[in-house]
Parts: sequence; C-alpha cells; structure tokens
Amino acid sequence: VPLPPQVRCYHRRRGGREAVFGVQFHTGTLRGPRLRLRRDELDLAWQDQRFPPDATVEFIFSSGPERVEG
Repeated sequence: VPLPPQVRCYHRRRGGREAVFGVQFHTGTLRGPRLRLRRDELDLAWQDQRFPPDATVEFIFSSGPERVEG
C-alpha cells in the first residue's frame, strides 16, 4: 500500500530553511482539480500565530503541463 503524498512547504533562510507547513492527503479523496485546506488542517501552521485564522492553502492539480486557469 503506497503512502499518501506528503507536501512540505519551507521558508528559505540564510543558512538553512524553516518548515512553514506540512500536509498529507490521499489522492483518491480528491473531487476535481483543486484542494483547499484551512489553517487548522495544516501541520505546524494550525498553531502558528503568524497565519491569520482564516488562512488557506490551495493546491491545483493538472494531468499535463498546460496552464490551469486560476
């Protein structure tokens, strides 16, 4: 059984990087090409006061290299 994709976002800093958020999801649960996650659904960001309470992250998936509107 393959593991669900894990996405990590980092802030690059001089001398290294700092993790901003992380998330795992199963691609079988996607309903369309977009996945929007709230702050409380993101590892690390849910407790980070630098993120506003209504912050979201949106992933847009495509089956090819063409540009996706939005």
